[in-house]
Amino acid sequence: MILLNLDRSSKIPLFKQVFSQLKEKIENEILKPGDLLPPTRTFSEQLGVNRTTIYKAYQELWALGYIESRSGSYSYVRQRRDLQSTSEETVHNSINWTLRVNPNAEKVYRMFGKANYPFSESKIDFDGIDFGRLNPDTRIFPVQEFRKSLSKVIEQKGDVVLDYGESKGYFPLRQYIAGRMRSHGISVDVDEILITNGAQNALELLVRLFARPGSRVFVESPTFGMIFPILTYYNCEIVPIPMLENGADLETIEKEFKKGLPIFFYTMPNFHNPTGITTNQEHREKLIALFEKYSIPIVEDAFEEEMKYFGKVSLPVKSMDINKIVIYVGSFSKILFPGIRLGWVAADIECINRLTTLKRFSDVSTALPEQAALADFCHKGFYELHIKKIHKIYRKRMILAVQTIEEKIKNKNVKLVAPNGGFTIWITLGNLKTSYEEINEIILSKKVRAALGKDFFPKAEKEKHLRLAIASLNEDEIVLGIERLAGAIEQIYNNN
Repeated sequence: MILLNLDRSSKIPLFKQVFSQLKEKIENEILKPGDLLPPTRTFSEQLGVNRTTIYKAYQELWALGYIESRSGSYSYVRQRRDLQSTSEETVHNSINWTLRVNPNAEKVYRMFGKANYPFSESKIDFDGIDFGRLNPDTRIFPVQEFRKSLSKVIEQKGDVVLDYGESKGYFPLRQYIAGRMRSHGISVDVDEILITNGAQNALELLVRLFARPGSRVFVESPTFGMIFPILTYYNCEIVPIPMLENGADLETIEKEFKKGLPIFFYTMPNFHNPTGITTNQEHREKLIALFEKYSIPIVEDAFEEEMKYFGKVSLPVKSMDINKIVIYVGSFSKILFPGIRLGWVAADIECINRLTTLKRFSDVSTALPEQAALADFCHKGFYELHIKKIHKIYRKRMILAVQTIEEKIKNKNVKLVAPNGGFTIWITLGNLKTSYEEINEIILSKKVRAALGKDFFPKAEKEKHLRLAIASLNEDEIVLGIERLAGAIEQIYNNN
């Protein structure tokens, strides 16, 4: 006979008390594997409880593997495998993950597994002025306007936007993007647009679409460092194309064509990251003509397309794309909110259809509530108002940053590229033998931080560079940060 002590005055349900006490007896080996438990009817009469109480307790024990029950026969205690305890350290890992995973995945993990600071996802505590990460200023986010749009679409269209969405993306948002692109001289149909989880998702889909082992990919050097892990994973040969004062070196491109054609050329013609360079119309015309000659796609990363502060900026390369070789990648992350992860690809319909298929089988579609809220936000005119607002703010910040650098940093070896838009300033530290590690150590000691140039090159460069991003800093912070940076640079050259 199994004796249990049930407290009928307790708030704990009787079946839970039966379950807990039987479980304790099994774990303490009072009830051993193979021991029979009383039938539910017999046990309920013995304890003076409803038969359902015993049945529910047995069901709980069965669900956790303590007992085995067969229809028409007794329940009995089974030999149960121990569960992992959160309080115990793992003694032995039987899987060697290095050998088990895809070799390219392991290679990416070894090279890029530790979040590289300029490209880290979240803010890192730092008691100083941070020019390192290119993240928008959260203090000027149009949060309330977006909140109203999000609440509206959930309330009025919840049955639609909380369901699965079309893999290409929410139609009204694609409709808005198509209209917005026409204002930049790009003629694109709604069906030629695919919504993605930010520009990074778009780039990964494109590499997955085109890449074969050993495929050559032309990239500007320097360039956006987060493309390197993608190309490494897909076993591509990264071919650096030097950035000159007016853009990617076209002569180098022609020479590299003779060595082997690439699957595409990745370029940022407007407010290039990290250099801030914007190419002129003549360069763009020569570039597209060169790739049309070989029928090679151009991937135009326009993540800062809207951030034009000074003078006239040439229309996107995609605006001249009469032969449909240009794949345009856009993003709302740097203009609005990085957290909603919304970008897009605009390309020939045959390319978009294939990308959509790949996306469907990887993540089905991009989150629909955010797409619907953004479409409402944009159609109400809030996006246009926000762009006008941040143009005024960032224009002042960029002018101030460039002026302060020129005033505070007098070393003739230090050169900067003054951009006419975007968020980044590229500084070259000429005639410097000091290592990046020492440069970074000195800069951090002054309570200022910058992105190191080495993170933007596919291959090591002799010259040293820094990228300053002003996106998250106000005017006082910019001045103070540059003053500290000037002191750091003076110390770096004194130690050189």
